[in-house]
Amino acid sequence: MIIAVTNTKGGVGKTTTSVNLATGLAARNLRTLIVDLDPQGHATRCFLTEPPDRDVTDLIMEKPSQAERSILPTDYESLDIVAATDRLTETAELLQTRIRREERLSKALGHVVDEYGYIVVDCPPVLGVLSYNALVAADTLLIPVQPGVGAIAGLDQLLETAAELRDEEVEDLSYRILTTMFEIRTTRTNAMVEDLLGRHRTRLLRSIISKSESLNQANLAGKPAVAFAASSRGAQEYDLLCEEIGRLRS
Repeated sequence: MIIAVTNTKGGVGKTTTSVNLATGLAARNLRTLIVDLDPQGHATRCFLTEPPDRDVTDLIMEKPSQAERSILPTDYESLDIVAATDRLTETAELLQTRIRREERLSKALGHVVDEYGYIVVDCPPVLGVLSYNALVAADTLLIPVQPGVGAIAGLDQLLETAAELRDEEVEDLSYRILTTMFEIRTTRTNAMVEDLLGRHRTRLLRSIISKSESLNQANLAGKPAVAFAASSRGAQEYDLLCEEIGRLRS
């Protein structure tokens, strides 16, 4: 199952979700691959301390049959990574001249997908050729949303773009919305979140990721929450998300 973690709005916990979801799934002895498609490379820095010899640029630009060469192990059992480096910005420009440029990630992952229970793709916070590749390759879109004014700004455009790329109707897309950075003091009830999301509420996951100091500290340390503070609320909430994602597949 390929999951693209995506939102065109920044600062909603997209990379935090990618990192903790991938780590949590791997901790369940489910072989997992995280693909860092964000030129900022924050997910990569959670797992690698040295610049990699091969990265996601090689995965996308080389022959799909060579995909396995771009996969690197992490220190976490059952978790591998395709890393991002500063080459990725140039790669996005080079892709503009390629035929069927939106399909390159899908074709590459097609050669390794059977080796993994889950592939988690951390997308850049902008709609462009890199995001298009993720939207085409994904079985499911996971969209982190922070409650508040403008929470779903850009959501319709994201879904319409995905539907067009996949030649589907929006209502037929497989996508789920994850509430992140939830503050009970400022958001009265879960029903309020559902009202906010309107017609998307049937796609709203039951799992909720609270705004917490443990997640902030884990992010600053460049580690998944489960490795930084396994008993913290943030780690426990992401563990529940992993359970819910698992049920979606069954």
